[in-house]
Amino acid sequence: MKRIFIALALMLSMAAPAFAVDFTFNGDLNHRFRLYTNQATFFNSVDKGEKLGGAKGALIEDDTNDDLMGEIKYRLWTTASSDNGAIKGTYAVEIGGIQFGDSGKGGSFSGDGTNVETRWAFTDFALGQGRTRIGLMPVSINKFFWVETATGIDYKAAAGPGDLTLGWYRGYEVIATDTNNDFEDLDALYARYNIKPADGTKLGFFGVWQHSNGLTTSDGVTFADISRYYVKGFTADADLTEDGVRMVAADISLFTFGVDGSWQGGDLFANWDLMYQTGDFMEDYDFGGYFGHFDVGMKVGKGKFTYTFWYASGDDDSTDTDMDAFVATDTDINAEYSVVLFESYTDDDYFSASPYLQDKGLILNRLGYDHQLTDKLKVGAAALYLMTAEDIEYEDNNGIMRANDTIGVELDAYASYKLFSNTEAAIQFGYLAADDAMDYYEVDSDGSSDEDVYIINSRIRYKF
Repeated sequence: MKRIFIALALMLSMAAPAFAVDFTFNGDLNHRFRLYTNQATFFNSVDKGEKLGGAKGALIEDDTNDDLMGEIKYRLWTTASSDNGAIKGTYAVEIGGIQFGDSGKGGSFSGDGTNVETRWAFTDFALGQGRTRIGLMPVSINKFFWVETATGIDYKAAAGPGDLTLGWYRGYEVIATDTNNDFEDLDALYARYNIKPADGTKLGFFGVWQHSNGLTTSDGVTFADISRYYVKGFTADADLTEDGVRMVAADISLFTFGVDGSWQGGDLFANWDLMYQTGDFMEDYDFGGYFGHFDVGMKVGKGKFTYTFWYASGDDDSTDTDMDAFVATDTDINAEYSVVLFESYTDDDYFSASPYLQDKGLILNRLGYDHQLTDKLKVGAAALYLMTAEDIEYEDNNGIMRANDTIGVELDAYASYKLFSNTEAAIQFGYLAADDAMDYYEVDSDGSSDEDVYIINSRIRYKF
């Protein structure tokens, strides 16, 4: 890997004078440690990219299930630009989630694992009054709905008092064969208009239509795995034909309409996100979810208070044809909102990446305080009250039907210190005083929560 980048740097340095091309080289070298948790399986149980809402199973044990874990995630990217920045090309690689001692990815004796992935590969160039991007690139529609790498084309340009973005992204492609020629790829058409109606105020309006022609109920299948309540999860392969050909599982036509923005006046600030969804799934299911989020806060000296609320709608009956739960596409909700539930510093090992649990939604209340103690040291703490929007209904280990919606009270804290100008050393702590809804995830499921969940993580991160 080192030799590849040395060779690449030499080639670029020789090419620059000849072709008048400018090059930048950036990196994010992240070393993460799970110092302690009493329930390691709670954070390790996620089947990457599929069971992102957390699946029923042996997650929370009666006894301590602790673990010490270290891992690295390195991202390196280079950008070439010419014609005074009129055209740019970016290529990024990632060595991701290599746990110390993991022989599968080269983390054990001698290294030598196959672990380099392409993260970005796109070209960005001026066109008319705007710019166009083509390739494998970061897509950022709304952080509670879709913020991740995807392939596609988009165009952003000034339009009246604001700016307009139009995009086409392909989530997956179906390779046509004799047995699946009628099935289509999952495509997304995207439009956004941003405007600044007043000083300190930003407002955005967006719409996304995701559509494919895939498996329907008329093919004799049902949508039963609610742990995959995630558009990225709807694309899982399945046996669809008698001869065993595997292809994309679900027919989908999902419309998502949203408004987001922010406001700041003096020491006061606010952020908001509102979304509504409609459409159909596998032809016989109807989407009807919605999501609302807002932050309100105030700066006090070197500190900042923030109150956060969000409501992700849930589905009260997963057996009917109304899918009333909000469904995200591909996103990574982080420890800014919950160290226990979402992606913390060790963001390849987590309980949920979506802003809800399964198809039951989420109601989040959070009060946080951040303080800049010195130029180098920042600390913070938060208290949360968490519920699902609809009851989690299940049969416990004694055969008794249960229905609970209270997740519990969570306490979080962190400290971040600048070792050098571009290097951070940080530690975070999360403690969930679990309530009865978490009984669903316990090995000894009996209708009431028996175990709290806590975790301590740290990281040393060098960015340039």
